[in-house]
Amino acid sequence: MPKLVITEEMLDAIEAVKGRREANYWDPHCKRYLEKQKNLKNKTKNELEEKGRELGIELDKRQSKEKLIKQIENNQKKG
Repeated sequence: MPKLVITEEMLDAIEAVKGRREANYWDPHCKRYLEKQKNLKNKTKNELEEKGRELGIELDKRQSKEKLIKQIENNQKKG
């Protein structure tokens, strides 16, 4: 069985779930957390706004969630 390579993104998930930033704490809970973070449709408008700011764009929360997601996805494709 190949050894699992832990990425920085995975370490962030471990830290969020377990409160420690150690690779040996990776488990299915961390994996689910990471998958949820990646799935924009599971995020609230506030979380989408934060994600947009991380990408350097300001989103208008008065727009529909679908439009906010489309703006983020378009920006990610450009970058």
